[in-house]
Amino acid sequence: MHNLIDGYNVIFAVPALEEALDREDMETARAALVAALASHKDTSRQEFTVVFDGKTQEGEGVEHEYPLKESRGGVSVIFTKGITADDEIVRLVSASRHPRNICVVTSDNKILRAARSSGCRTATPREFYDRITRPPGRAGKSGKTRAGSRAEPAAKYHGVPEGEVNYWLRRFRAEWNKDKDKDKKS
Repeated sequence: MHNLIDGYNVIFAVPALEEALDREDMETARAALVAALASHKDTSRQEFTVVFDGKTQEGEGVEHEYPLKESRGGVSVIFTKGITADDEIVRLVSASRHPRNICVVTSDNKILRAARSSGCRTATPREFYDRITRPPGRAGKSGKTRAGSRAEPAAKYHGVPEGEVNYWLRRFRAEWNKDKDKDKKS
């Protein structure tokens, strides 16, 4: 699955990322989003492309040329030039040969309409961010975990405790020995 992410839309929709923005600057929030994506990429077979509106950034004496395409931690990062990030995402969706293998992450109606009409999957920023930052095996909204449903004990998936194994071994050995003694007497 290839996830195509509306970067600023996600940053302003996810409280943890928006807090990073409030504390520092836009680059801190972008870096936090890309770091979360890169971390999830390490544990999944998914690809991530995050698209930001590209504007000349002045800071620390560095100006970037746009459009800018780079890879950060295995995540493709695109800063647009001359068009909005929204238009770039719509263009990428339209140009895709396999739109059913794309999940577009945004709450922007224009992008959602284009994605759905092309056959892409969609996800809201918060739902997506929760999914990629949730520890493996933790229950989500559906109540499901990687191991099974919420009603099932977690121990079911971690083997039987040693004390319980020993209890049943003693119990079965006692029964087996009783049966063995009966057979000898017969």
